Amino acid sequence: MTRSGTLLAKEPGLKTIFQGEEHPYVRCIIADTTDPERHFECRVLDETDISISIGEPINLEVIKVVTERRSGIVRFDCHLIKTPTQE
Repeated sequence: MTRSGTLLAKEPGLKTIFQGEEHPYVRCIIADTTDPERHFECRVLDETDISISIGEPINLEVIKVVTERRSGIVRFDCHLIKTPTQE
């Protein structure tokens, strides 16, 4: 599964435990390509920062979907799908 949209916010330099190991990640909020009013919270794993600026398109490969039971918020753990210019 993938998530594509416009990057609305990013918070680089974060760390988390994922599958028993510590990983750097960037917290991102993206607006859906087909419905820009719909926003997604994503953690881009194994990146300390991403070269994509606020307002630019972003494509992510979803690894895991996490739903917080109490709040009902859905978060996506992802990897960045890099284009040739981002590598």
